[in-house]
Amino acid sequence: MVFLSGRFFVGLFFLLIASLGGCGYLAPKEKGYVAAVVLNLREKPTTKSRVVGRLQRGRELEIVERADPWLRVRVDETEGWVHGHYVGDAAAVRAALQKDLASRSSAKKKRPVTRPPQPATPTPRKSADALSIDGMIAGMPDDLILEEMDPLEGQPRHIGATGDGQVVLEFWGPETDLLRSEIMVTVLGVSDADVNRNAAWVRTFVRNAVPQWKRDATWIANFMRELSSRDAGKGGFDARGKSVRFLFIKPLGAIRVTIEKA
Repeated sequence: MVFLSGRFFVGLFFLLIASLGGCGYLAPKEKGYVAAVVLNLREKPTTKSRVVGRLQRGRELEIVERADPWLRVRVDETEGWVHGHYVGDAAAVRAALQKDLASRSSAKKKRPVTRPPQPATPTPRKSADALSIDGMIAGMPDDLILEEMDPLEGQPRHIGATGDGQVVLEFWGPETDLLRSEIMVTVLGVSDADVNRNAAWVRTFVRNAVPQWKRDATWIANFMRELSSRDAGKGGFDARGKSVRFLFIKPLGAIRVTIEKA
């Protein structure tokens, strides 16, 4: 009798597993990535619906439901709808970035780059909050050329690249009072020397916004390697009215560093 009871419970267990699988509980989650520069996350599958979030290129999405051409997705703990035309696989994200970089050659306006000299000891800014393009690119490579792109969400946008395309800078908002400054550097599929060089540019970029930041390039390189070893590595800090956030962009094998007013 005990033997039969054991067989009964084993059979019941496998029946439960099969039913869960049929209901989708054990089915692999469908993933996608944001290919657009910025993608609106909406309450309902219509462009007239309220925007509940804005997702940047490379953000990983869990696809919950399809209602062509809309997708219901989960991001962290938030669910909403996005237009499926702007979601793709890792290759689509890389292609979209390369298209953006290539389109710089046909951009309407190349922005003259003015690099103020970097003093040995950083001097306080005139405004503790304001960030400018010229201030943020101080000390960056000489071959960096910024170009003005079409406005996005009504805001001016500038983009530039250096380091054989491994370092991409983007600036959003008025040139002398930026809303957001970003540097994205490649960390996967490149040499250790490249990662160390890219870490040095990240250090320069962050210190242009937060001169008090004391981390050296070696620490930054190791930190970026650690973030890229996780599926969704992220970190950051707040200082002097600035929010500095590091995020691993899996489909690009890169770390994006975003600096905004806290």
